[in-house]
Order: sequence, then structure tokens, then C-alpha cells
Amino acid sequence: MQFYLLNPFIGRVLGVLTLDAVAYGLAAVTTWFYLAPPMTIQAYIGSIGVGGALTLLSLYYCDVYRPAVICSLRRSLPSLIGATGIAFALATFTGFALSTTSRTIPLISHVAGFAFVFILAGRLGFRLLSSNPRLNRNVLIIGASELSKDIADNVRNYPNLGFEIIGFLSDEADFTFTGATFAGYPILGPVHSVEKAVDKFAVDKIVVASRNRAEFFPADALLRWKVQGLSVESGVSFLERITGKIDLAELRPSYLIFADGFTVRRLDEALIRLLDVTASAFALLLASPALLICAAAIRIESPGPIFYQQTRVGKDNRNFEIMKLRSMRQDAERHTGPVFANQRDARITRVGRVLRKSRLDEVPQLWNVLRGDMGLVGPRPERPEFVEMIANHHPHFRLRSAAKPGVTGWAQVRYSYVNEIEGFAEKLSYDLYYMKYRSLGMNLLILWQTVKTVVLLRGL
Repeated sequence: MQFYLLNPFIGRVLGVLTLDAVAYGLAAVTTWFYLAPPMTIQAYIGSIGVGGALTLLSLYYCDVYRPAVICSLRRSLPSLIGATGIAFALATFTGFALSTTSRTIPLISHVAGFAFVFILAGRLGFRLLSSNPRLNRNVLIIGASELSKDIADNVRNYPNLGFEIIGFLSDEADFTFTGATFAGYPILGPVHSVEKAVDKFAVDKIVVASRNRAEFFPADALLRWKVQGLSVESGVSFLERITGKIDLAELRPSYLIFADGFTVRRLDEALIRLLDVTASAFALLLASPALLICAAAIRIESPGPIFYQQTRVGKDNRNFEIMKLRSMRQDAERHTGPVFANQRDARITRVGRVLRKSRLDEVPQLWNVLRGDMGLVGPRPERPEFVEMIANHHPHFRLRSAAKPGVTGWAQVRYSYVNEIEGFAEKLSYDLYYMKYRSLGMNLLILWQTVKTVVLLRGL
């Protein structure tokens, strides 16, 4: 639950989703009075309910609710057009399947047209409101560091977050002259002038991102403002909330030790395990026809086993044998030994490429979930050879073993496939974030996003 309360994007996404649902409802009402369809109000409401679900689902699959799209009208418009087209096609197919009336096409066309206009109008209204500086919270950042710059860049990239950076306070010698700027924002003065800055600029939030030990730290002033209700937050925590990952560059062991999170309630643990068992058993049963087709395709294309097992590192650094559909040649590592796969890997077969894109090669891992080696959601299980290699470059990498590895995970849905040591830092930042906020609710969100990844073939 803490993940949803702290993430500043959640409120905006839910707000836009609500606006879209209201816009679709207005489109349905307008169509009813404009077209007067020859059906009972009960039948019309049922049809509209199906159409509304298809519309919102199409909007989601066209990335309309991604934060980067929400805050950009230029990116929203093609997504809205694509989603409207998909929803129209699905509604038309469903309409013909459930109804024989000749008014199906005109009815769906009017609802889709009105819905597009109303949704676009709602998006324009949301964009105007979210970009209004008067409705944003004024943020004052203490310190001019790399962390401060990262915060400024992210707030600038997502203007619909509701934050407005008014400037920085810094004791650095480079910023003592009048008119000095940092990361595109003004330096408002030295750190000890924090009280004057708070009063002058009507500050709503102070973010402490100083990394200079010699810099003055206004502890008394910050404490006084804190008890009076002003929001005061560390830069690491603030950046974590707006990016959905833990910044490894600024990470200190003390932050992981004393920060909230990294604990899961027993009830959540039990519910997560119940979800793992029931969902994986059902998914295996449902996927069995597809697995038979995949098995035949693998057998026809290349010699070798259909399934293969490989040693992976699980919870508490215990090794287990993972099961997957074979997507590479049988002798893929005969001459190279263990190496990372990449997008144009010649070892991947044609069938294997399709399996990886659709994530069908990972379906047999559900057997590992049933056995308890893995969960549906968790950090990606790595090979022992790679764990040693990665941990030498990123010491915090071993912390991932505190949780069960997963078939999917926060890092998998938020970041692309990694095939080099340097890229694992980014994946690790997402894995640690997941471990900090791990809960049943977050697992359900990741599973929902994974379905989208599979449908849109966004795997390797």
C-alpha cells in the first residue's frame, strides 16, 4: 500500500483514467439522445458497458496512461487516435457477434466519435490544469550536486507531477555571484538563508540533496519547518518516488538500513503465495495448447530437446534448475561458454526469436513457481557465473537474493533486456525498489503490465 501512497504518478494516472471514463459516459449519453437507438435502455447500458471496457483497455494498451504520454499532448494525440481505432474495431466485432441490428455500425461510430472528442477535450483540460504553476507545489532544493541535477531533470521531464522547482540553495564557491544558475534553475542564496527563501517564495516542500560535507546544514530551521507542517524530504527519497527506482549512485548503506520498507506482512506473504500457486496452475493449463504448438515448431526447426534446464540462483543464494522452452541452437555455448544474449544474437533460432518476443519461452517456469523455487513476480533469476561477475561490479547486487526470483518483475516491465555488466546497475535500481515496496498490490500491478508486454511482443 505504501507504494501507491508515495508514488506521485498514481494520483495523476487515476485522475486521467477517471476523466476518460466520464468522457466515455458523456459520449454514450450524447449518442442516446442524438441517435435514439431502437433498443431498451437496459440493453443500451449493457452494450455501453462492454464498449467502455474495450475503450479503456485500448487506451491502456496504446500507452495513453504512461506518465511521459500524459504530460505530452504531442504524444497523446497519436495514442488516442490509435486507441480509438482499436476500440472501434473491437466494438464492431463484438457488436456483430452479440447483435443482429443494422444500426450497430452507426451506433458504434457515433459513440467512438463523441468519445474521441470528449476524451481529447478532457486531456486538454487536464494538461492546462496540471501545467498551471498556481496549482503546483513549490519545491526548494538544498545543495547543488549530481543528485540535485537528477531531481531537476526528472521534474522538468514530467511537468504533470505537480512540482515546481523555484531554485537551489548552495554554499559552493561557484555559485556565490549574483544570477548564478544550476541545472537551469536559479541559485537563490547560501544554505543558511533557507528561512528567508521559504518566506519569500512560498515554499511548499524542501528537498535536501547536499553532498558537500563542508556545506552548512540548517538542522534547526528544517526541524522547525517540519513540525509546522512543511514537507521536508531527502533528495534520495524524493528521486526514488518520482522515478520508481533507487538511485545507486547516491545510495548509502545507512539509507537501506534505516528507510521504511523491505518488510512484507505475513498476510501479504500468504496471499502472494496463494496467487502464485493458483495463477501458475491455471496459466499452465490454459497455455498447454500453445506449448504443444511451440514444442512442434521447435522440433521442426532445429534438432535438440524442446525444453532445457539451466542452473539459476534463487532466494538466499540457493541454486535451482530453471525450465524454459529452448530458443537457441542446441550447441549455443559450446565454443563461447556462458555469455549474455543480445537482440541480434545469432544463436537464437527463428522460432526462438518469436518465443522470446512473446515471452512464451518462459511459460515452463511456472512449474518452478509451483515448486516454490520462484514466484510469479520478483528479480530476474541469474546464472551463478553471472552473479559473481555482476556482484564484483555492483556490490548491492547480492541483496536481490533476499527475495524469490520471479518469472516477471518490476525491472523487467520498466526496463529493457540487459546484456552487459554496466546495464545491470539500472536493473538493480528497479529490483531494490521492488524489494522495498513489495506487496500483493504491487505484484498485481506488475502482472497486469506483464500481460501488456506479452500482447505487444516487447520481450527480447
